Amino acid sequence: MSGRRQARRGRQVLETAISWFLLACTLDVVMTHILLQQSAAGHTSVTFVESNPLARHVLHRWGLPGMIVFKASLSLLVAVIAVIVHFRRPWVALGLLYGGTAVVGTVVVYSVRLLLQHR
Repeated sequence: MSGRRQARRGRQVLETAISWFLLACTLDVVMTHILLQQSAAGHTSVTFVESNPLARHVLHRWGLPGMIVFKASLSLLVAVIAVIVHFRRPWVALGLLYGGTAVVGTVVVYSVRLLLQHR
């Protein structure tokens, strides 16, 4: 494989990993909003709160728009760090993104489970 083709393939793999990570982060925000909204409306058997103290502070201070900006900023920061790291250590960058996707994805699945269990 030529150097250019290999570099293009590396960028495609990185872009795919970033896309999956950002999708998981977006789903986390969506599920957080749904859980909190359903709980506040009394449609759940328990009361849900944001478990991350910093995100909870942002949510109470600036509402949903603030939480979206906060979580999006952190997600984009991780993506930028992965791009920078990818230049020197591609496997470390991909590990960061795939690991982050797994962690955030687990939170999303858990949120769905909580919503279904307590409706």
